[in-house]
Amino acid sequence: MRVRFTATAFAELIEIRDYISKDNPVAAKAVVLRIEQVIARIAQFPHIAREIDESGVRVFPVGSFPYLVFYTVDQGGVIVRNVRHGKRKRLDED
Repeated sequence: MRVRFTATAFAELIEIRDYISKDNPVAAKAVVLRIEQVIARIAQFPHIAREIDESGVRVFPVGSFPYLVFYTVDQGGVIVRNVRHGKRKRLDED
């Protein structure tokens, strides 16, 4: 399926890369690569993750790194809504 990013998700991915890169550029590349691999897997199997609420948002963990990919599925493909650290407040907890 086609994958699209919201401006927020794209900015969060850049923020993750920049934050880690300050201390370890190699690790930053590894984290971003792993996130991209997870998103590619989601594109292959868009219903792999459970829905977290009535809006159809799904969440999928990045495995060995503490990040979560929040996305929705529509007829046009997968829309990545957020890429956030797992310990960060959930979007509905504000």
